[in-house]
Amino acid sequence: MDFAQNQSPPWHSAVTLMWRSHPWLTLGTVLTGLISGIASIVGVGLISRALHGQDDRQTLLLIFIAVNGIAVLCRSAAAVMPSYVCMKVMTRLRVNLCKRILATPLEEIDRRGAPNVLTMLTQDIPQLSQTLLTIPTIIVQSVVLICSIVYLAYLSWVVFASTMILTIAGLVLYLSFYRRAVDFTERVRDEFVQFNEYTHSLVFGIKELKLNRARQRWFTKAAIELSSRRVAGYNYIERFWFMSGDSIGQITVAVLLGSLLFGVPSLGVVDPSVLTASILAVLYMMGPLTMLINILPIMAEGKTALARLAEFGFLIDDAQDSPGKLHHPGATESSSMESWRRIELKDVKMNYHDHESSSDFVLGPINMTIHAGELVYVIGGNGSGKSTLAKILSGLYAPTEGHIALDGKVIDDDSRERYRNLFSAVFTDFHLFNRIIGPDQKNARIELAQKYLETLKLADKIEIHGKTYSTTKALSTGQRKRLALLCAYIEDRPIYILDEWAADQDPVFKRFFYEVLVPDLKSRGKCVIIITHDDQYFKLADRVIRLDSGRIFSDTAMNDVRSIVAG
Repeated sequence: MDFAQNQSPPWHSAVTLMWRSHPWLTLGTVLTGLISGIASIVGVGLISRALHGQDDRQTLLLIFIAVNGIAVLCRSAAAVMPSYVCMKVMTRLRVNLCKRILATPLEEIDRRGAPNVLTMLTQDIPQLSQTLLTIPTIIVQSVVLICSIVYLAYLSWVVFASTMILTIAGLVLYLSFYRRAVDFTERVRDEFVQFNEYTHSLVFGIKELKLNRARQRWFTKAAIELSSRRVAGYNYIERFWFMSGDSIGQITVAVLLGSLLFGVPSLGVVDPSVLTASILAVLYMMGPLTMLINILPIMAEGKTALARLAEFGFLIDDAQDSPGKLHHPGATESSSMESWRRIELKDVKMNYHDHESSSDFVLGPINMTIHAGELVYVIGGNGSGKSTLAKILSGLYAPTEGHIALDGKVIDDDSRERYRNLFSAVFTDFHLFNRIIGPDQKNARIELAQKYLETLKLADKIEIHGKTYSTTKALSTGQRKRLALLCAYIEDRPIYILDEWAADQDPVFKRFFYEVLVPDLKSRGKCVIIITHDDQYFKLADRVIRLDSGRIFSDTAMNDVRSIVAG
């Protein structure tokens, strides 16, 4: 899958997304923002006229109240409408990002790691929400700023020129600080991913941490505290540069006001009444300018969030991310595959990097054929590639080289999802969902689930409420594996992959698994592939495949199993 890793999202992506989602509300936001900005600057003009007594003060008061009322109402409308749009858009983005994650190859998810993916959901999407909510402020304050500049030019070209020269000089200096701050905005986000990884370890490794004070001290100091300090340090430097830029802005304002109050009058080229109105306009102009400058850090964080989402191949204004565009094969599409006869792996290789051991591993080349109805044991030492082979065989990993063929038809990107629907699997790092899902995704098969709860000795631990299990948490590891096997049973797929399933079972249930449950699956015409170290049950297999260092060391039929064990 090609990701837009080098594609920087356009600055207007958020506005484009709002327009595509709710065009009339977005248009209403822009119009009410414009009216509010114009009304605000008209109010400044009225204040100037009232100060110089140019019109009837009672009339000016009525107009002033009306203009400010319009400004407040329009400003409120310009804030409410995008808030509603933002809520809808963020919901859509979260759902579409989850769908994008589901559509992403597993090896890409494994490469990025769960903390990175979770950071996109828990930090990048909310940051985009904050960015979208600034749009009304940007519109209103930009209009006020532009109108103030036009009004200033109308009053006096001398004051206008002086103001623009100093303002532009201040902005250039501010942007130099801003660019430095943005660099640390990106570092804060990336370091937060590392912090999320440590919190992930904190939650899932709490038992190990509680049992070992030395590990607990190391983890607290070398992981949590160090990462927290890095996040805080980068955040401080980021804020330092932003605040330094703000200081530049304040100095610029002071110099500008000093020039207008003490420099321009000495030239004698501006009428005092015009100068008073000009200073009032400049003071009013500084408000929206300051607000726009203060919004820049939020925009920088939003742009960083957009960039990280784009690296994942998720462009928020891309039509392919709409809910209707994501493909989910139905029963009619996959039914033609269910009557399969053989799966062939031809010159299959897989290159991947193991983050835990910081080493590269190559599986293959693998050449093998799996037949319908076979009971195949896959054996080998730790790190020999058994689980990786299972993920390639089930279509979770796409081969780096070579291909998989189903009944002679090569499995490509277009057919891989339909191919995956042939498999039910229980991997070592399985996850339990409490929803009962039948083979057609609608028929929950409650009676069959209750039967298997009794067969797997889980009926005293789990009850079925509607279409859900009462619990998936308050169980031992062996019981959770039994429930995972039950879920696989209910799916009723043609092929079952069971990765070290019996490792956490007691001897009695382990024997029940190999001598009763697995033969039952085989008798129903299922192909069962078991990754195991239980050599005492090898005699029950049709074939035993041994892996060593990522390659097939032997592929032996049942009558040769004894020689494999002896060797």
